Amino acid sequence: MRPESTKIDQTDSKNADGASSDIGSAETDAFTPNSKRNGVLEDLSMSGADLADKSDSLELIEKPFFLGLPMWSNRSWTGSLFPKSANNKLNLKYYSQVFDSVEGNTTFYALPGRELVCDWIEQLTPGFQFCFKIPRAVTHENNLRYCGVELSEFFTRLEPLSDYSGTFMIQLPENFGPGQLGDLDRFIQELPSNYHFAVEVRHTDFFNREEEEKALNRLLRDNEIDRVCFDSRALFSRPALTAQEKDAHKKKPKLPVHAIATSTKPILRFIGCSDVEQNKQFFLPWVEKIREWRDQGIQPSIFIHTPDNVAAPEQAVILHGMLNNIPGWVPLEKPLLNSADEAQLSFF
Repeated sequence: MRPESTKIDQTDSKNADGASSDIGSAETDAFTPNSKRNGVLEDLSMSGADLADKSDSLELIEKPFFLGLPMWSNRSWTGSLFPKSANNKLNLKYYSQVFDSVEGNTTFYALPGRELVCDWIEQLTPGFQFCFKIPRAVTHENNLRYCGVELSEFFTRLEPLSDYSGTFMIQLPENFGPGQLGDLDRFIQELPSNYHFAVEVRHTDFFNREEEEKALNRLLRDNEIDRVCFDSRALFSRPALTAQEKDAHKKKPKLPVHAIATSTKPILRFIGCSDVEQNKQFFLPWVEKIREWRDQGIQPSIFIHTPDNVAAPEQAVILHGMLNNIPGWVPLEKPLLNSADEAQLSFF
């Protein structure tokens, strides 16, 4: 069944004014480098033409996107992502042979020990990147305030992985609203300049295309911080049919999708349902958006979720095949063990 609408809005990041248009229109979200942290701040009211000229000068990116899952270990992936005889302590090794990125949800709850960090490094394929989450003690318990000690420990613990660090995620709770943007601003100024960051907001006022959202977008854009694009439309596009879908409907936020890049490395978190055909309809607008981003020198990290994540690897492989016409696309280095040849999946 085809959903009534698979379009997603893009908030206009050219001037951070909160305007929106459907993905696939002539408008783009070209990014203009400017950063308080780097001492450079350009006029937010620049014209679209001026910004297009700026985007043409961005360095050519080596690959158009990174692709992965919300985790690298799941028992149900044995026989597809992991060999049946594999030691589960080596799951990251097999995962990184197929996908080149992963959501680092583990650090949201606890920091890994030093020995474990070293073990991860030993398993990684070159070019792999983690998108670690800032600990919930910082984002949810302290609301970004008085957390210098926790932040220092976080970055110190993960420093050995600096060569494998992608965009760090700052996931804010639903009750973190426009009145706390000052706290977010102060927090951003304390972040190390050698890493890239993206902020995920869930307060509905940040999706209203009014001054509250404009202020957020300006803050992020001024500091070269990206905004996480959270897309749960596929999940909520049909009634929950399984116990896992019912649980996901309760836990996952249902928010408008604003496809915006306020810097050069946005994150897309795609929350699908259990029906792959249903999810494909919601993949399609992202195929065009990722192509636009690639042309602008913007390199997203894409993470595919499903209610129980059992079929997440297969669905990520399907999306990868649908992106095969984007310049710079290359086949996965290693297909899933039980999947058809990827070429058969590249039918879009």
